[in-house]
Amino acid sequence: VQPVLIVRDQDFRSKLLQQSYMERNNLAPLEEYERKIMAPRPAISLFAILLIFAALACIFYPLCDILNVIGLPSAPCLLIVTFGAFFSAICVASFWMFVVWACTRPWAALVFLGISVTGNMLIPTGDPLLLFLWLLISLGGGLGYFFWIPEMYRGQGQGVDDRPPWLQDVGNFDVSADWRGVLQSLREKADAETDRLLEQESLATPDKQR
Repeated sequence: VQPVLIVRDQDFRSKLLQQSYMERNNLAPLEEYERKIMAPRPAISLFAILLIFAALACIFYPLCDILNVIGLPSAPCLLIVTFGAFFSAICVASFWMFVVWACTRPWAALVFLGISVTGNMLIPTGDPLLLFLWLLISLGGGLGYFFWIPEMYRGQGQGVDDRPPWLQDVGNFDVSADWRGVLQSLREKADAETDRLLEQESLATPDKQR
């Protein structure tokens, strides 16, 4: 939710700057704060998906006893539980991405909703070929919409405002494989949040000398 609020503020600030209702003076500290807050978001999102996967796997695993009693399935139950939890975690995460971005980035939210709905329709079939085909299409469509097509517009020298209205981003989402960089971004986010809270507390606390 916090990235959504930051992106909404950035959109509003961008409109004010375009219409000359606001000058860019003294915006550097605010933009640096937003950068620090947004930097660890990909790592946090991926970690959240892993937690959803683990939770769903724990929920699905007891069903193996029932399936064994009725003589199903033919494949190892642990394998079915693992893949079922994996695909379900993607659907759950996509649905919540749709919920939080629906008002700020409606077109991007529809992409997440499409991934979630189609996945939930195919998971009950249990067909591995259909599920892997869905995974490839969803992955390719998501990468194309959020990364490849915007990169194509940037390569043509066009900014965010020059893109078609249906092409929307959800903020910076550059995934890094450097775990040291991820830890550093988490520390910077924590420091930025702490400094912001201390600043707000100092403004809210009345001067004791008065």
